[in-house]
Amino acid sequence: MCKLCFYLVFLCFGQCFGVIYHLNETEYEKLPRLSELENYEKCMEESGGIYCVAHLELYNYSNSDLYTLIREYSDHALKHYNYTKLDRGICVTQTCKNYARNTGLDINRDLAVVLEGCLNETMIKKYGLSAKVYNKNCDKESDKNQLHIDFYDYVFLGVFVTLLMLALIGSFCEVDKNQKKEISGKTFIACFSVPENYKQLTAIDQSDPRMSIFKSAHAFRTLASFFIVHAHVGLMIGSAFTADPHTFEKAYESAVLRITFSGMNIVQYFFFMTGLLLTYITLMKAETHHFSWKIIPTIIVLRWWRLTPSAAMVVAFSATWMRHLGSGPLWTSWIVNGSSHQCRRYFWAHIFYVNNYIPEDVVCVFQTWYIAADTQIFIAAIVIHFAIRNRSTKFKTIALTALLLLSMASPALHVWWQDLDAFSMQKPDVYRTLIDDNFRRLHVLGHNNLGCCIVGLATGHLIYWLQQNKIQYPNFRIGNLLCWCVIPMFIVVLYFSSLFIHDGERPSLALRMLFAGTNRALFGFIAAFWAVGVVMNFNGCSKAIMEWQGWVVPGRLSYGVYLLHNIFIELGQGMRTQLVPVSFYNMFFMAVGIFTVSLVLAIPFHLLVEAPTARLMKLCYDEKLNKKTN
Repeated sequence: MCKLCFYLVFLCFGQCFGVIYHLNETEYEKLPRLSELENYEKCMEESGGIYCVAHLELYNYSNSDLYTLIREYSDHALKHYNYTKLDRGICVTQTCKNYARNTGLDINRDLAVVLEGCLNETMIKKYGLSAKVYNKNCDKESDKNQLHIDFYDYVFLGVFVTLLMLALIGSFCEVDKNQKKEISGKTFIACFSVPENYKQLTAIDQSDPRMSIFKSAHAFRTLASFFIVHAHVGLMIGSAFTADPHTFEKAYESAVLRITFSGMNIVQYFFFMTGLLLTYITLMKAETHHFSWKIIPTIIVLRWWRLTPSAAMVVAFSATWMRHLGSGPLWTSWIVNGSSHQCRRYFWAHIFYVNNYIPEDVVCVFQTWYIAADTQIFIAAIVIHFAIRNRSTKFKTIALTALLLLSMASPALHVWWQDLDAFSMQKPDVYRTLIDDNFRRLHVLGHNNLGCCIVGLATGHLIYWLQQNKIQYPNFRIGNLLCWCVIPMFIVVLYFSSLFIHDGERPSLALRMLFAGTNRALFGFIAAFWAVGVVMNFNGCSKAIMEWQGWVVPGRLSYGVYLLHNIFIELGQGMRTQLVPVSFYNMFFMAVGIFTVSLVLAIPFHLLVEAPTARLMKLCYDEKLNKKTN
């Protein structure tokens, strides 16, 4: 019923002429294969072998009915790949040697001409269509070992070895301190102690009982991290080099799978927590410290220092040593000229957290857009908090409501000005190219994600007031029931998002603007109900499940998992030598595997990078922070 009501609000509903929404298997088999890969290893073992990955664009020179079919099927980009652009991995020295001989061309000298002519001849013979090469990457057997270690590789290696040495020395100093009870001049080095960092990683923090209300946040962080990994693993299945793209397209007909394609806003939970924890912790510290506006730069620097060393190490690894770890037909385009090249070019943008505002930075550790947006949101939130902290409750309510409405208006205006979709939908060709106007112009921009943080700020004030007045309703049955419904409510919002993935005309501008403006706030309000339910002690708020101590360690490692998991996805993409079968069961187990490996590697990553720099930050800034607040 709700689905029917949703579709009734479309102003223009009907069938679009000139667009083909479905093809049966017989009709689909008439289309050229979206991608093909010849044997890469065999080609590279041949003396003088040349292997090229060519990107072709079909064009119609003879009013071909097949081209019309391809064009009309591809026009439904919401559910279909663009079949006018094909990808071919081809061993030129084997497949095209007859063409080169017949045309009197030399493969080495006239590689571009031979490649395009050979592929065009094949397309004409098989499909009666012409094709031109608009991009290519070629590997030569004679050049396969030509990627040399350069200055930046040595710099990263030096930093990594330095961290290892500091960890060894710091661990020794920590033992020495336990024995002699004093270390003169070694406190700095002791921050890198692996035993102490591991102890803090696994410790159950009870320094302030009031912070115990956020114990279930570890569970939400862990679960959200897994779902993010699962969504990103879709790149390995949904990219162009898949064995059965039609099966992937059919997934958009499944209501359950459409929900997964609409789940990119799950990161709104983290923006909500940014606002909530900022307000709540600052209000707690204000009980014993007098904060002034002058401390804001220090807080921002502390935040930057907390996030940057870990993120910088991952970006630097992608820019340097990752390009040496493998080979394959896609390695040059995906890794060497892709992520590694962009990480070198835009490393500064990742350090200063403006990479989400650079449209050209597409594949360099692409998930770090969230870290940039979160940092921008944090800066705005700390200014907002200080501006309203000493005001009346009425003023705070009016101010936060006005800011929430403005933050909701921002994405809606982007949809209007730039004619975007209601949200960033994971269309088939987005998996293929990672290029999407909705993602770069709407989804990743910091100012478009401020709404959930504003809800978090308001929730922080409310929770602090409830706790100060010791208001609890442990036996409130309706609250109990609703708290158990928090995750189902998230799924319901995702379901309504998935209804935009439909056959027929595009939803009206008014509907797209309405949804773009409200869907982030909806996530925030659902998360706010969970947070308030925890502090009011509704029994249904997962006392036994979500506050289980087993969530603590993976929750603390979630930042490392978020940073590291994409390395394995990129390596898998780059080293691919054959088409990948489409199986969503396999996709789930691949996500489990990558999540598990990332979680395991996040432990040494935390002990060597994340924890030491956090302790170093605390050591260097605690005294300065106390001076500024007195």
